[in-house]
Amino acid sequence: MTGLPKWAVDNRTAVEREARAYRNLTPEERWRATAAACRGAARQLAQRVDRQRLMDYRDPLPESSVIALRRLRAIARRRT
Repeated sequence: MTGLPKWAVDNRTAVEREARAYRNLTPEERWRATAAACRGAARQLAQRVDRQRLMDYRDPLPESSVIALRRLRAIARRRT
């Protein structure tokens, strides 16, 4: 293979090309796009047999966040 095809670009260029259409949207246009994406996600979720498991899932906090929260709570307790 002599190289990548001309349509293949680096990740940064690909992301910039994909985001270009959204860059100058008004807040109302962004809201409509967001609402449409949410409707699509809801339709897909409704078709899943494991819908409730997916809805119940919560990403665990990273350990650094747990430590920071613990520290902030200790500071708050000392102030009260």
